[in-house]
Parts: sequence; C-alpha cells; structure tokens
Amino acid sequence: MTTATSKTMVLRGSAAVSGAAALAALVVAFFVAGTSGLAGAAIGAVAALVILGSGTWAMFWIAGKSPAMSLPGSFAVFTLQGLLLFAFLLVLSTQTESVVVRSAALLVVVVTIAWTTSFAFLVRRERIPLFDLPGADS
Repeated sequence: MTTATSKTMVLRGSAAVSGAAALAALVVAFFVAGTSGLAGAAIGAVAALVILGSGTWAMFWIAGKSPAMSLPGSFAVFTLQGLLLFAFLLVLSTQTESVVVRSAALLVVVVTIAWTTSFAFLVRRERIPLFDLPGADS
C-alpha cells in the first residue's frame, strides 16, 4: 500500500469515527436541549469536521511537498485549527442564544477528541513515515 493510499485511509477513517461520535452527541443534544440544541450541535459538528479535515489534508500536503517543513507545518496547522474553532464559537456566541452556543461547543469538543484520537491511532496503525526521503523507494 502506498503512502498516499494510507493517508487517504487515515483521513477517511478519522472522518468516519468523528462523524459517528458527532451523531451520538447530536442525539444527546436533542434530548437535553431540544431542537435549538440540535441545531447548535449540528452547526458545531459541521464546523469542526470541516476545519479538522481540511487541516489534516493541509498537513499531509505540506509533508508531501517538503519533509523538512513537516514539524513546523503541523504546529502551524494545529494552531490555526484551534484559532479557527475558537473564532467560530466566538462569532456564534454573538449571533445566537446560549443553548445553541453550548451545544455547538460540546460538539466541537467531541469531534476534536474523536478526530485527534482516531487520527493518532490510524497513523500509527498505517505506519505512515514522518517523512519520505527522495529516492528511498528505489
């Protein structure tokens, strides 16, 4: 299996695990806070999945272009992801009621924990190298 295929499997696997965790948390949000809680939770889940998914893709892209930039690139991507999620919740808190914001924040945390945990597990299981040396395959 190629490294590109492994990276795709990691990205899809993290999205699947996070999506399943989000669905479970959506049900909880609906029973605890009703339809407004469900709406906020759905907004938070989508935002977290998009931000974390695009950040992971960016991290793989950076590592593919320049292995030497893998570590600083991953620090930058992780920092940007956190700032984007924070900014999203900050903007949401100024626009909607507190039930929506609390539900969205809950889902951001649930999806982030599920994504990070499954990502670490899948990268380790797929044995994706930290960097590929040019010409190492020959």
